[in-house]
Amino acid sequence: MESINPYENFRVRFFEASGEIRDYKKVVIVDDRKESVTLLIGEVSPDKFAIGYDIYFADGRHAGRLPSLEYGYFTDEIKAKLYFLGYIKQNASRFLPSSLETVDGLIRETAQLGLF
Repeated sequence: MESINPYENFRVRFFEASGEIRDYKKVVIVDDRKESVTLLIGEVSPDKFAIGYDIYFADGRHAGRLPSLEYGYFTDEIKAKLYFLGYIKQNASRFLPSSLETVDGLIRETAQLGLF
């Protein structure tokens, strides 16, 4: 059974058909020879950020989508990143243990940034 994303409350669940946002920033979460995870963050306005992702799993599968407001948005980049990291933890069974360790470290690091 999958867990709950502890950062779900960061997502503003206001869904709109914005289409894909093609102007985005890439944030590499995991990059090793077996698995790679990249977060895509598109800034729609100063307080509205949409996310997407590009994931190459260790078993050869690929998942990806461009940022879109179709799935909600975030009021800043830190909240968007923490939500995505929580999403990975929520779906831990799909990722390598080494990727999950990296995500744990990034959660600690990113949460500290959010305090200041």
